[in-house]
Amino acid sequence: RRDHDDSASYSSSSLSDNEREILEKGTATQKTSSATGSSGGAAFFGKYGVINPSDFHSNTKIKSSFERWLSEIKGIPSFNGPKHELMEYFKEYAEDFNTATLPHVKYYDYDKWEMEEYARKKREAEEAAASKGGGDGGGANVALDELRHKEEMVERAKKKRLEELKLVQYGMTAEKREEMKNQARLRHEMAVAYKTGDEETRRRLQKRLEPEEIAKR
Repeated sequence: RRDHDDSASYSSSSLSDNEREILEKGTATQKTSSATGSSGGAAFFGKYGVINPSDFHSNTKIKSSFERWLSEIKGIPSFNGPKHELMEYFKEYAEDFNTATLPHVKYYDYDKWEMEEYARKKREAEEAAASKGGGDGGGANVALDELRHKEEMVERAKKKRLEELKLVQYGMTAEKREEMKNQARLRHEMAVAYKTGDEETRRRLQKRLEPEEIAKR
């Protein structure tokens, strides 16, 4: 319980005036919001806690979850760009974290979610083996061995994809890397425009990206 509280808690004295204002607005929104969150139920400001830029350096759980979000949602498994650009991504992540609008519950605490997911699969494997093997224990051991083997295969596949992506990144020319960074920046700006209701900017950025997206197909 304490670990969860530590990862989600914050000190009001450490917040800037702007962050405190956002928190107050979010608290007011919490009373009236009826939107649905990524894990079901009502989404409101602070549902999974409140994070700020300092958590990137001080909170290992948040950093791990952010890196998983950056890899799976943004397609950047190994960020090697400038620090200010990385922090822009973290600001986007923190905004969705604080408003409980991340695309999946695992991105709030990935390590915890991964352990719970493994425990769930293990329990299901044991139950399935028990129902088939008459509860003698032998079937359960076989099922667990199969589960471990599948988990190892999945992990190996992930590592292989990561290594391949790194090789691709290292093989890129400086010009190509700059082009990809520019595309990522445009997508980020378009997402911000969408969230803020700036339809004109969103359409303009979408038109700039469309030719590049079509060229990739």
